[in-house]
Amino acid sequence: MAWRSPVYAFFKRDVKIGFDNGRKYHFFTCAARKCKNHGGVRRYQDSKDRAATSNLKTHALKCFGAAAIDAAFKKTKSSTQNGSVFAAFARQGERPVTVTYRAHNFAILMKAGQPTTTLPSAKTVMRDVKLSFDACRKRLDAILKNHPGQVHFATDAWTSTNHCAFVRWTIHLHHEGNILTFALDLVEVPEVRV
Repeated sequence: MAWRSPVYAFFKRDVKIGFDNGRKYHFFTCAARKCKNHGGVRRYQDSKDRAATSNLKTHALKCFGAAAIDAAFKKTKSSTQNGSVFAAFARQGERPVTVTYRAHNFAILMKAGQPTTTLPSAKTVMRDVKLSFDACRKRLDAILKNHPGQVHFATDAWTSTNHCAFVRWTIHLHHEGNILTFALDLVEVPEVRV
């Protein structure tokens, strides 16, 4: 039996086979981190509707919500079959594409085609970025303090397409056979005087 419906994406791949009073069933385990309805769905194999997916869809609606179900079903009707960001935009159809910074829209976009993906919280991302920044800063500080050669500073100024002027300060050095370039700061120039 081929299981091609998009609703199967909301359940784990390992389908368990069991028996209840002599009746064979397939147990589809819910892929949600916290299942809201008995952990999955039993589909008895001795009934006429043994290939029906309505009970799976009903379960997925409870655990994942209508928006995720609709996105999964629209995906199959689209020519784009992968979970990339570009495919998510292509699935928007004829509607104009708008990008917002609201967390809900961001989560939908990042989970397009992969509803079981979990995204880190904003606090986790903030913590990881700070830890990464601190580690990079300490490493750069050690490289610059122990560098025996010359260190070159440079500035780069430009105007963006929305007529805002920017200046970037960079540092360049030769380290272990490689030329290293680091951006020290980027500042928007509030007023340009000529």
